[in-house]
Amino acid sequence: MGAPTVIRTRTRLLGVLAFTVALAGCGGSSSSQPAATTQQSAPNVADAMQALIKTAPSLAGTVRTLFQETSWAVVETRSGNHASAVAFHLIGGHWQPETTGSVKVEILGPAPGARAPLQPQVAAAVSAPTRLVDTGLWIDGGALVAKGAGSPTSGTIYGAPLTELARGRHVAVAYARTASAATAVAWVFNV
Repeated sequence: MGAPTVIRTRTRLLGVLAFTVALAGCGGSSSSQPAATTQQSAPNVADAMQALIKTAPSLAGTVRTLFQETSWAVVETRSGNHASAVAFHLIGGHWQPETTGSVKVEILGPAPGARAPLQPQVAAAVSAPTRLVDTGLWIDGGALVAKGAGSPTSGTIYGAPLTELARGRHVAVAYARTASAATAVAWVFNV
C-alpha cells in the first residue's frame, strides 16, 4: 500500500529535484569553458505508428500522439467503433513498439461499447512484475487527472473528465509502465 496517487507527477518531481540538487552542487572556476552540447530531437513517434500500421493493418485509423517524452510515448488510432493504443520506447534513436506484454492493463470501466454517464469515471487495473513508474489515462486525447491506489507493482488507476462529454462515441486510453516495459490499451464507449 502507500503507492503515490499520481505516479507521473511524482516521477517528474523527483527528476526536477535531482537536477536542482546537482546544479546546486556544481562549482568551478569562472575561467572554465562550458562543454559544447548539441541536442538532437527525437524522431516523430506518429511516423513510427504509421510504419507499424503497414505491418499491422488492424491498427489503421486516425493517428494521435497522446504524449511523447524523452524515451517513452503513447499513440492512439481510431477508426469508427475501433480504437487501438501502442506504447513506444525510444531505443537507439528509433521508436520501437513495446511488445513484451509484461505490463498488464485491464479495462475496468466504462466497458468497451457500453453507454456511460456524461461525466464517466475511467478506470483500469495495472500490474507488472517490477515497480510501476508511470501511468496515464486519456479521453479523446485529453489527459485525465489520474488517481491510483495499490502497491508498487499492482493497483487501480482512475479519473474522470472535469466537464460533461458530448453525446456520442468516445475513446479512452489507459497506460502503465515500468523502467523497461509498458502497455497502452484503447477502447470506445458511448455517452
